[in-house]
Order: sequence, then structure tokens, then C-alpha cells
Amino acid sequence: MSFVVDELINVVVTLQTVTPVSVTSPDSNQLLAFLVTNTGNGSEKFSLALSAALAGDQYDPTNPRLFLDTNGDTVYEPGTDLPYNPGVNDPVIPADGARWVFALCDIPSALANGNLGDASLTATSATGTGAGTIVVGGGDGGSDAVIGGSGGKATALGGYVVTTLAVSIVKSAAVVDIGGGATPSPGATITYTLKVNVTGTGNVANLVITDPLPPFTTYVPSSLHLNGASLTDGADADAGDVGATTPNQVTVALGTVAGGALAQTITFAVTIN
Repeated sequence: MSFVVDELINVVVTLQTVTPVSVTSPDSNQLLAFLVTNTGNGSEKFSLALSAALAGDQYDPTNPRLFLDTNGDTVYEPGTDLPYNPGVNDPVIPADGARWVFALCDIPSALANGNLGDASLTATSATGTGAGTIVVGGGDGGSDAVIGGSGGKATALGGYVVTTLAVSIVKSAAVVDIGGGATPSPGATITYTLKVNVTGTGNVANLVITDPLPPFTTYVPSSLHLNGASLTDGADADAGDVGATTPNQVTVALGTVAGGALAQTITFAVTIN
């Protein structure tokens, strides 16, 4: 005696990309990777839909496109992975099998730092939807199909965050002449202040600030400071030097600075020859 087992139709979609993906504004061809897994007990065809016009974010990514992983290497390869065309190359996934799907979107211009744009991938069974629905003859080998708990449809959400970073330096000078006034005459001391600001989302790594000493001046020894703390003039363990890294130049290494962090303040002094 033999029994025909109904086909169970279930699907899961999971985002494979660390999200949100950092982008600039504008930007193009930004990747989100998804995995569509057939958790049913029979082979099933799925239609795919990428939506980039979603509520709850700050902007809509544009020009959404889908590509199917052609060679199974899980890496998007332009020219190798096929563009997805609904109804033409809907992926057929075996029981307990999976297919990588790549989404590419463009990012509009003039967006603010930190703006988030979402995009979602939905996979829908070609046999039917609705949990508990029985599709007569819809299963493998002519068996009936039963739509499982997923309802024959699953969605995963990904996103893009604008992380344009900008470094700005505002330089000012205060002059004190030998008579206590503010005339830039021989013998006067000029104290320069550089305020370094990083704006945007993310981090600037290995930020190094340099400033050449003005011509016809002499650096005042031990006048180099970072955020009020004294730095030695030579090349050593602290963040700055004067003339050691580059002759006749102030160099201060700020390291990694986060967008939106407090301004870093560098000061040094020279005398007019």
C-alpha cells in the first residue's frame, strides 16, 4: 500500500547584509543581499518583488533592481548574475534549498546625514498563498499542496543610511605685540587656534591635521597644545610634533574621530621675525 503525501509550502526570506548599509548622497548600485529558503517538502517556484517605497523611513531608494545568484557563490558579480524578470525566470527552489537574491538601489542626492531609506524583498509561492489553503493537484507529482504557516509568502527588510562625513577646520589668530597691543609687528607673538569638526554619521579614521608655520616667523617652543593639553615638539608617543614629521610644519594626529563629536582644538604660537 502506498500513500501520497501532500506538499507543504513554506518560505523564509532573510537579509544577509549587515544593515543599514552606509551610503553617500547621491550614490548608485548599492547592494542588499537576501536568502530565499524553501522550508517546504517539495520543489516550489517563487515570484520576487523588491519594494523601495516604504513608510517609516526618511527617503525612498531609487531604481530598485533584483539579480539572481547564478553560480551559487553568494557574491554579487555584475555581468554574471542574471537580472530577475518576473514571470520569466522566477526561481524554482528544491525542498530545503535556498537561493541568493541581490538587490541594487540608487540613492538620491541632497539627503541629510543619518537619513534612512528602507527596501524589502518579498517571495511569493507560485502555487498559492494563505495559511491552511489546500491547492488540489498543486503539489509535486500531482499531489495536493497545503500552504503552511508562512502563508506561502515571506518578506525581509533591509536599509541604507546616509553617512557622508565632512571635516572642517576653522583657523583663527590672536596677536600680542611687545607693547601689549595687537599690532603684527616684529617681536609680536601670534597664537593660532585650529578648531577641527567632523560632521555626519560614522567615523573618520587616522585623521591627521597639518599646518605650515607662516613665513618670517619662529615657532615658540612648547606652545603646541591639543584640547588644552601640552604636546611635546618632538616626534614621540604623544599626538603632535613641530618640524619632526615634516620640516617647518605642525602635525597633530587625532586618530579616529566620530561624526558629531566635540571639536578638537589645536593651538600653537609663533613670533614675527
